[in-house]
Amino acid sequence: MRRTWLVVVLGAAVAAAACSSITFEGGGPVTIQLSADRTAVPTGGTVTFTYQVKGTSLDGIVIEYGDGVADSVFTQGAQTATGSVAHAFEVAGSFTVVGRAEDGSTGTATAQIAIVVGGS
Repeated sequence: MRRTWLVVVLGAAVAAAACSSITFEGGGPVTIQLSADRTAVPTGGTVTFTYQVKGTSLDGIVIEYGDGVADSVFTQGAQTATGSVAHAFEVAGSFTVVGRAEDGSTGTATAQIAIVVGGS
């Protein structure tokens, strides 16, 4: 009797799933906006970068500073993320800072800012 009941329940669940209509609506393509509180600093100067990210199922955000250092933020499936990170540039030169948002559903988006470091 128990086996019959299990088969009937499983059969009903499969039939219900086959008749269901499920629609998933995402938040649209992944986008990232990246800004800096300043774009020129003396050697050793700190720049604060602010990011705003939108997507469907965000995996994370990576900020690469162009000097071999990067920061990352884990977003665990969020649809939006905002925040800021600060970075001290210890070597003079021109650096391209790249912000990358990774979305498990819609791909990757990037934004970049040029930073000039020099002087004392």
